[in-house]
Amino acid sequence: MKRKVDRECRVFNKLWELKYFFAKDELKQKAYCLICHEHLSVMKEYNIRRHYETNHAPIYSKYTGKLREDKVESLKRTLQIQQGLIKKNFENNENVTRAGYEITKIISQHGKPFSDGMYIKNCIIEAVNCLCPLNSSLFDGISLSASSVSRRTEELGKNIFTNCEKTSNMLWYSLALDESVDISGTSQLLIFIRGVDENISITEELASVCSIHGTTTGKDILGH
Repeated sequence: MKRKVDRECRVFNKLWELKYFFAKDELKQKAYCLICHEHLSVMKEYNIRRHYETNHAPIYSKYTGKLREDKVESLKRTLQIQQGLIKKNFENNENVTRAGYEITKIISQHGKPFSDGMYIKNCIIEAVNCLCPLNSSLFDGISLSASSVSRRTEELGKNIFTNCEKTSNMLWYSLALDESVDISGTSQLLIFIRGVDENISITEELASVCSIHGTTTGKDILGH
């Protein structure tokens, strides 16, 4: 069978940074040109050297010794700043989506109308504008329209039904307990269920989360 180049798992050589102005993009796991920001699909010295000599050597070959090292470090810092911004934006988008689902869950649990989502959002935005106005745009991105809450409620319901169906078909299962502490200092007991069905398909799900107040000995945990 013919191998695909993206499955060869070549290792990036740190010496290529100084020789060819290349670094490893940890987000995409590819070789990244610090000069023109182009990614190469294969971390192979021949490809990297050819790219450098064809596109950048006439200008950047003048950098030698300490000057070359400083130039590489400067370009690497620029890359790290760019990657940090991309990562932060991705995390913000993930958190905004998660917040939307968590609020939808609360609305459903209390049997409130789906249209209450916008009322809740307006309350959140007013509080944010008073307490931390610089972050108001982030909270404004939470989608809580009636249609969004309705759709997410259906998705949460389907997820619960699917998980219940999977666990009911388990032939053998086990429970795993994990105790952790949240940001408020309250101990949280996480209960996981893991099992296999007749097709030896493994399923692992978070079954419940319980708050523990006071001591967290083995006896206290088993009491929950």
